[in-house]
Amino acid sequence: MFRRILKQALPTMIAFTMSGMYSVVDGLFVGKAAGDTGLAAINIAWPIPAVITAMGIGIGTGGSVLYSNMMGKGDRDGCRRMFNTTVTFLALAGVLLSAVLFAARDPLLCIFGAEGEVMGQARQYAGIIIAGSVLQVCGTGITPLLRNMNLSFAAMISMVTGFVVNIAVNYYLMFPLGMGIRGAAFGTVTAQFVVLAISVLVLSRSCKEKVRPALEGKSVAGICRSGITAFGVSLAPTVALIFTNWQCLRYGGNAAVACYAVVSYIVFPVQYLLTGIGDGVQPLLSYYNGAGRPGELGQVKRIARIGAGVLGAVTMTVTLVCTPYIARWFGLSEEAAVFFGTGMRVSALAFLVTGFAKFNISYLNAVLRARLAVLLTFAESLVVSPVYLFLLPAFTGMTGIWVSLPATAVTMLVIYGMINRKEMSYEKKG
Repeated sequence: MFRRILKQALPTMIAFTMSGMYSVVDGLFVGKAAGDTGLAAINIAWPIPAVITAMGIGIGTGGSVLYSNMMGKGDRDGCRRMFNTTVTFLALAGVLLSAVLFAARDPLLCIFGAEGEVMGQARQYAGIIIAGSVLQVCGTGITPLLRNMNLSFAAMISMVTGFVVNIAVNYYLMFPLGMGIRGAAFGTVTAQFVVLAISVLVLSRSCKEKVRPALEGKSVAGICRSGITAFGVSLAPTVALIFTNWQCLRYGGNAAVACYAVVSYIVFPVQYLLTGIGDGVQPLLSYYNGAGRPGELGQVKRIARIGAGVLGAVTMTVTLVCTPYIARWFGLSEEAAVFFGTGMRVSALAFLVTGFAKFNISYLNAVLRARLAVLLTFAESLVVSPVYLFLLPAFTGMTGIWVSLPATAVTMLVIYGMINRKEMSYEKKG
């Protein structure tokens, strides 16, 4: 069972981590090339690429779920039509999203808190990212299709290759060519193009049917219904980022926002890594739940939770040890570095419980309780996290902002634990 879980989870964990590392690469190079202002700009503008990514994940996941369902029924004609509709929907969504975001870019950046020099750099970064929306929506959307077609290793390879390309392009554009924050944006778009190109190549060699543009209304509606969960789960953490940026601006100014940018560059990839455990074993959880085999279901759940606990402890320890060096790696100013030590150490404590909370979300989805999973995810980002972010700093200043992350994780873990009592009683019957 352990080997089977490892085979399922490892490629997904690596692919998820690579997704989170894009922001780290941008932060490393922007910190060196543009300092605190660049870091603050890219962090404030981050919700825009997050929406683009969530759109791709939502459509891709929705289409892949329906594709797998039809494949299980032996409906190959339905599979072909669903695949064509999903790919066409991804492309059209990318074009429409690009137009909408271009029109709303400046008002959105103002809402997010950008002003002055930060606003100027945020506009440059967001403009290039928006221009590449089609590539990003399609690149992130095709990856779930690969996983559901038993091509998870290929999905991992595409993400790793894109990550390497991102590093190379960022370095060349930002330093030899001196393009600053624009180089980081071009690096991200170029990397997504590479991911998309590899994915299309793999699909063209794996699929017997030729891809033909198609857009069936019934299929689109089904994709939206099935994909809203993935869209919500992907986008919800970005809402917390917006609230945190507001509070950082209020209590510490641009230096605090730059500091939080670097903290998020560590926190987000770790969250992606821990999320990969639950998403990696989700096919096994779904299979055993559907087959009415609670014994195996409980076994997978226990092994995954042990993995989440061990990985959470390891990532926390490594982060705590590396904290004194991270500020220098990202080029933080002395003013921003004052906030960073406390912020990074306190935030790292959340890693101990984040893995369990993320796994529980995947578990609820796997046992067909997706609505509850989405409800709890939005409750975390729209209720619990904002409450902590607005109350704690009122008493402890910047420290309260950092404490809100582990406090939110612990609170949600308690809620998830209460919900899962019924699931544990079900497993014991096996």
